[in-house]
Amino acid sequence: MAHDHSHSITSSTLINRSFLVGIGLNVLYVLIEVAFGFQQNSTALLSDAVHNIGDISGLILAFVAFKLLKVKPTSTFSYGLKKGSIVASFINSVLLAFAIGAIAWEGILKILNPSPLSGSVIIWVASVGVIINFLSAILFREKQKEDLNIKAAYWHLMADALVSLGVVLSGVFIHYFQWYVLDGITSVIIAIVVLFSTWQLFKDSIIAILDGTPTSIDKNEILHHLQKVEGVKDIHHLHIWGMSTSENALTCHILVDKIENITTIKKYIKEELEEHNITHSTLEFEVIEENCNETNL
Repeated sequence: MAHDHSHSITSSTLINRSFLVGIGLNVLYVLIEVAFGFQQNSTALLSDAVHNIGDISGLILAFVAFKLLKVKPTSTFSYGLKKGSIVASFINSVLLAFAIGAIAWEGILKILNPSPLSGSVIIWVASVGVIINFLSAILFREKQKEDLNIKAAYWHLMADALVSLGVVLSGVFIHYFQWYVLDGITSVIIAIVVLFSTWQLFKDSIIAILDGTPTSIDKNEILHHLQKVEGVKDIHHLHIWGMSTSENALTCHILVDKIENITTIKKYIKEELEEHNITHSTLEFEVIEENCNETNL
């Protein structure tokens, strides 16, 4: 039977376009922020620009990672370069961590030494950021549940939209009440927001690099479901890890009552695993007489 690849090709094209448009819009916005940030001596605008530069690098890395998923396997890299998407995710989180430090430091300096600046300029520049970041996030909305890097891009852009909205509010108070210290305070708040949005990405990346069970996978739930398959007596040596930011793998030993039931049991187990987003599985079957007598999960 021939396979219809039209959906996957269309999906790939849309994701490519989403990344390119998202990167382009954010580069344009960073240039605007940097220009007016220096002109107005606004730490909030410059800090937000640093924040967005971190996100641009994240989008570029995520785009490269998405491309790596398409690289065909070789004799050396039998799974292709899928793991590169996880490395890219880790680098993204580290870059954001550096951005956090720069943002927080500049914010503290501005709190200690506030200076006059135009609140109206901050308002309209940050408003542009709200629109650009929200529109960019929408580009990844449909696919963000399927890949860690795309998910990271989506939530970073949504967080950026909220951060830019916060900068807009600080501009309102600066414009009407001359609370110049808010410029520095806003920078520190941005740093805190980035910290929370980065931590989960860093944690997921480290787990994936060390071949740990992905946080999206409930190992005990899977074990429970597999043990309920008719004919299965025991499951042991169960290992689950991420092959990429969007694909998970599993290996395990399965003790069955009769060797004649293996084909049927394997079919049900494969179907069960696919429902848990585990697309690559290696199953070793044992009958009671051959049980390896090890129950390490």
